[in-house]
Amino acid sequence: MSAPSTRDTILDAAQRIAAERGAGRITLDEVARESGLSKGGLLYHFASKEALLQAMLERLIARTSAVRANHEQTLAGQPWSVLRAMLATRMNPDVLDPSVAMAILTAVAEQPALLDPLRQHIQQMRERIIAENGDSPAAWLLWAAADGLMFQELLDISPVPADQRDRLHQHLQQLAEDLLK
Repeated sequence: MSAPSTRDTILDAAQRIAAERGAGRITLDEVARESGLSKGGLLYHFASKEALLQAMLERLIARTSAVRANHEQTLAGQPWSVLRAMLATRMNPDVLDPSVAMAILTAVAEQPALLDPLRQHIQQMRERIIAENGDSPAAWLLWAAADGLMFQELLDISPVPADQRDRLHQHLQQLAEDLLK
């Protein structure tokens, strides 16, 4: 296995800081220290904290997209494969790293434009879903339900006990199967 790139080392360090100390503790000085680089070395790769957070978001999108693509492959040829793969990805707690998401949400409060890559990704997903099966209110309700569950879990405000979440996710998947025939 090859060593991670300097860029990944930096992103991993920022992620550790967010997870261990909180999203508000991500500073360029802290990330440089955590990654073992000089601040100049860090600035070579990320000219600002915003650039670092943008890269964290882009990596999160890339990782979730890869998981979704694997789901799509297993669903190839079936109706609503793009949406169903997206739902499965949204409901997989191992896909979304809460520390990264919280770091991004913290930054977005001050700079909403940081979410532009996510907005573009969501629009592309919407266009793919429409191209595959048309525009369906049921599809958008399922997507909204999956996102709602994901954000409740991310923010640790879910009214559903942890031991019942898998059953809830399975029920949402079954609803998707029933509604999207």
